[in-house]
Amino acid sequence: MKHLSLTFACVFLLSAFFANAQEYDQTLRGIVRDADTGQLLEGVSIFLEGTDRGCITDSLGAFRMDDISIGRYSLSISFIGYQTIELSPVILDSGKETVLEISLEETASLLQSVVVSAPQSKTTTQCPTVSVLTNEETLRFPATFDDPARLVMSLAGVAGDNDQANGLSIRGNSPNGMQWQLEGLEIVNPNHTPNAGTFSDRITQNGGGVNILSVQLLDASYFYKGAFPSEFGNALSGIMDMKLRKGNDQTHEFTGQAGLIGIEMASEGPLPTQGGSYLVNYRYSTVGLLQKLGLELGDEAISFQDLSFNVNIPLGKTAQSTLFGMAGVSDNFFKAKRDSSLWLFTKDGFDINFTSRMGVLGSTLSVPLGKKSSWNSALAFSGLESQRYANVLDADYQPVPAEKDETINTKLAFRSTYLYKINIHNRLRLGLSLTNHYAKITSVIESLTVAYGKGSGLMVQPYIDWQFRKGPFITNAGLHYSRFTYNESAALEPRFSVEWQGSERSSLSLSYGLHSQLQQAPLYFSKTTMGDNSHLELNKAHHLVFAYKQFLNNNIQFRTELFYQRLFNLPVSAERQSTFSAYNMLEGFVNEPLINTGTAENYGIELSLRKFHTDNYYYLVNATFYQSKYRGSDLIERDSRYNGHYIFNAVFGKEWEWTSNKGNIKTLGVNLRGNLVGGFRETPIDIEASSAAGTTIYKESEVFTLRQKDYFRVDLRLYYQNNKKNFAGRISFDIQNLLNTQNTAFSYYDIRQKTIVQKYQLGLIPMLSYRVKF
Repeated sequence: MKHLSLTFACVFLLSAFFANAQEYDQTLRGIVRDADTGQLLEGVSIFLEGTDRGCITDSLGAFRMDDISIGRYSLSISFIGYQTIELSPVILDSGKETVLEISLEETASLLQSVVVSAPQSKTTTQCPTVSVLTNEETLRFPATFDDPARLVMSLAGVAGDNDQANGLSIRGNSPNGMQWQLEGLEIVNPNHTPNAGTFSDRITQNGGGVNILSVQLLDASYFYKGAFPSEFGNALSGIMDMKLRKGNDQTHEFTGQAGLIGIEMASEGPLPTQGGSYLVNYRYSTVGLLQKLGLELGDEAISFQDLSFNVNIPLGKTAQSTLFGMAGVSDNFFKAKRDSSLWLFTKDGFDINFTSRMGVLGSTLSVPLGKKSSWNSALAFSGLESQRYANVLDADYQPVPAEKDETINTKLAFRSTYLYKINIHNRLRLGLSLTNHYAKITSVIESLTVAYGKGSGLMVQPYIDWQFRKGPFITNAGLHYSRFTYNESAALEPRFSVEWQGSERSSLSLSYGLHSQLQQAPLYFSKTTMGDNSHLELNKAHHLVFAYKQFLNNNIQFRTELFYQRLFNLPVSAERQSTFSAYNMLEGFVNEPLINTGTAENYGIELSLRKFHTDNYYYLVNATFYQSKYRGSDLIERDSRYNGHYIFNAVFGKEWEWTSNKGNIKTLGVNLRGNLVGGFRETPIDIEASSAAGTTIYKESEVFTLRQKDYFRVDLRLYYQNNKKNFAGRISFDIQNLLNTQNTAFSYYDIRQKTIVQKYQLGLIPMLSYRVKF
């Protein structure tokens, strides 16, 4: 009954939304470039499949088709000497023009056309196993909350760490092994409430409640989960590279959204400069309304707001520059009741205030240098500051400082890449990435300083990559070098991949890479008996991936990947034979000296079957079977924290389109997702030692011998779209954890209960929103 008011609200909004209107057409336009050099291509054939509409690009590489009925299409793009691609889906609605920027690759082969779900990035041909995440999929898949990281949780090999956060365990690795990028530049954690879902309530390096960058700004995101191309460094498990969408350069357009967790507004349009455009978005959110509806989201007051923008400034006919930025503020407050008789758990006697501020400001420059080469550069500064203060209430209910955590992380990142097309078969890329890392950390528990320090160092990463394309083979060979000036640790990293496209429908690929990553800042500055751990070298890993892809028909693809990862140089105890390894850490500190002698192994198989969104329905089914093991300084092999053994996903969606009596096309969509993940590992708690210490004490000799219950969740997304003249509206209703399944989060010793308490993940969470575009 506690969700009854929400149900009535949904029915009311849905019934008010079903209004008739006329049928309206829309404009499809864009430009086509050479994928390597960025040169605009004249004479490219553009054909809208299923219709008699088509056109040819002009001398500026531009095309335009007006008066196209709204709906979902496939677009065929072909040009002599270039690979033909089929871009699907291309969606037209009455609220906004559809503007595309398409890249074609020069090829000597007439073997096949390629189906792509987003305009291709230059990097996709460097990595056969990259996953392209589109804006449209983020808005269509259930319970993503418009966040590409939550969309990734539907892919094979990926498991979410906690319902409250978007941290990703990729092929058995800790979420700390991942790296976030924006426009190809490494940035700090880009998420609101970066402490969400953690055991200690302290921040993580890569996860949070929701991405600060709104989906309104995103074009596509490129997700890599092993054997990365030569240009990438400082990551061990995965890379999420988010690309920004350019605003409409001819027409002013607006998007607005209101829902149970807040409001959002976006505007885009042309600048006075020829071909220039702007895109800006503001969002304010609070979960207070959901809590008033009786939903259990924890007992904190959570709110956040953010602003993001992207300005595109053409420089002449072919060169381009952009100025982009994002800023976000989030708060998380817990206030204890001033009546100790109501305190059931340890946390109930504390006031806890957490705030975080994050921002990015950057620019890109792309310059074609004739028909054979191009130069691309980018620069961005990103920073994250957080404070957490926990005060225990005394007998008079006065707050007494108990814990203090203050963190500042910044990254000043620069990259520059020169590409030279030697001939139709050979391409050479030379690049340099420079990232200055700065961190300042203070952590105090009951007057004891557990971590303190500040420092900075420059990560220098030059690389070279050669690509050879001949017949059905695509070969990439490269070298990446990493050097961190903070403690002079370094790594030389070879990279290699070969792909055989045996037919129009199938391919085989083998990829290898040696990769390295910096330690997380809390490890460097944790206080130990010997000072700190600032001497720690880079973590390292060998990656090997074998992949097979087969299109069963034009719309259904089968894909399997065998992966092996051998990690070494991991921090373990330097003073004793211990089970500890930093490989299993998510957040927190280490109070003992560490040395880089630990190892770990991840291996397994991924199987995926996907039907792309055609004929008004789609599905994605995948299964992952894997092992994740590690060794501490005692050299004994054990299960790692994230060794769940298996991951299963099933996503299905169906759309119904119909024309009203007045000729209006309407769409109703139903999307379901089921997710089953093998239980992660826990360590038994020593009740007697915990009682004596007044905090949770684990049985270290039995580390990760307990396995949580399997995680199971079903999500639902319903949407209904209506189109009026120059206006499109969509009402969406999401339910995360439709069956209200009780999934385990973690266990701890509670000093008030005097026993072990198990904390659970989120229950049923409904999200209602209404989005308009005009």
